[in-house]
Amino acid sequence: MLGFDFDITGTESVRQTGQAFLEKLRSDDQHHASQQGATPFDIASDIAGLALRYHPGREISFLEPCIGSGIFFSALLHDAPDHDGGLEIRAAHGVEADEQFAALAHDLWAPAGLTVHDLNFMRLSAADLPKATLVLSRPPTTAHHRMTSDQKIMAADRAEEATGIRPTGLADAYIHFLLASHKFLAPGAVSAWLLPTAFLQRTAGQALRSYLARQVRIHRIHTYDQGIVRTTGHDEAIADWSVVVFTNQKAQPTDTFKFSSGGELFGADSIVEVPYTRLDPDTSWAKLDQQGDAADQATYTMDDFFRIRRGWTAPGEKFFVMDEERAWALGLQPFHMHPMLPPPKEITTDVIEADRWGTPKEGSRRVVVFSRYDTYSLEDKDPAFLKYLKAANGDTIKESEDRGNKAWYNLHLPGVAPILVQPANDDDPAPFRFIQNQSNGIAGPGWITMYPNLAWAQPELILNGIDWDAVQLALEAIRLPDAAKKPELTPQAVASLDATVIAEYLGLTDKHA
Repeated sequence: MLGFDFDITGTESVRQTGQAFLEKLRSDDQHHASQQGATPFDIASDIAGLALRYHPGREISFLEPCIGSGIFFSALLHDAPDHDGGLEIRAAHGVEADEQFAALAHDLWAPAGLTVHDLNFMRLSAADLPKATLVLSRPPTTAHHRMTSDQKIMAADRAEEATGIRPTGLADAYIHFLLASHKFLAPGAVSAWLLPTAFLQRTAGQALRSYLARQVRIHRIHTYDQGIVRTTGHDEAIADWSVVVFTNQKAQPTDTFKFSSGGELFGADSIVEVPYTRLDPDTSWAKLDQQGDAADQATYTMDDFFRIRRGWTAPGEKFFVMDEERAWALGLQPFHMHPMLPPPKEITTDVIEADRWGTPKEGSRRVVVFSRYDTYSLEDKDPAFLKYLKAANGDTIKESEDRGNKAWYNLHLPGVAPILVQPANDDDPAPFRFIQNQSNGIAGPGWITMYPNLAWAQPELILNGIDWDAVQLALEAIRLPDAAKKPELTPQAVASLDATVIAEYLGLTDKHA
């Protein structure tokens, strides 16, 4: 295979030393891409050996989208000569955005024919690299919430350009990498990817499951025992890993593939034959090796996690709710005003931002006026408000008292809803539009509001707060079987939605899937 005496084993030993040295340099940078840790050589070798069984022909054109120090190229050099009939590496390309790892890979493997591209894989077009017949990779696992908006958009664009499938904003980097690599595959090319097992179950993995089920042919999925692949430096360490091996050809309905778990790739604890007819990208694949009741999973609906209500209607609304300008014109003190949200028709964005006083920036500025003080205190603190109260008619006073307000002007305001719901447009993939409310505005008539219930009272959320950006992304990932049929917006319709995505955010689903 090589035209000279290249010491593969000795070079692999140097690679392991260099890998450890570079990881040590980055030990203080917990979110550096290199901090996911090295792939054990025996695992890389097994993956390469299995992939070569499905390789089309003797001549290999190799690609590693994130070469690192070159573990998979090393495994290929070790395994290719032992393949029946022998294999010849005609071309080998590795891409690596980290210049130090790229330099290490070049110095080690360029003599063996590897061309290292010190570039961001997501910026490459199909014309930048030759078509590959073999892809071996363990892509970066950067979590979606650690990717910038620009990074997410570029990654999703590359994935969609290559496959026609656009991952949601909840998709981690590895999903984008695998999908984006499709444009570099030759017909029949074999790919083997070492991935976090979460793609089998999590809602964010739907894009990847759709690709595997509809655009390529799976030959093997193997889930490793927990902790077999080392990770370092992550706040969210990934303990569960799987390998998926597929070829660039569409599967037939009669095709099957092997799904194994536990032990080693060539010595799995269990292995079953799975028919393609069982592959539904919109459901979890974590239990494909189980049948019947054993494959059943807990189901969640939105009312398991949220109190869902219609917007608040103030008693005597025409008296208590007014334009902010009118409240100022009446001379009322600001502590007697609380901002209201504009009507839904005035909100066109997915996030309602606030000014420094907590008032919504978008739409009309309205306030609800009320007071906790008795009339004697009001004479001193806000005589203009006391004067305004005297203008109320009997119907307004009675309606407020009927609501249980001890002092008729001391209104019981609802809490500020962090998530609001609007009807979806025809081209929205989700059943409804979910709006994040960053203001102190109270939602009035026309809104559907969502308040977190006690299911959110978990120590990490109490200590660190709820990431409402992540929650909003999760809600936007909800899909109905027929996306074209939008349900009528009611509290009951929102409450009945499948809330698996929220269960995943709260860690209530199987964390090892």
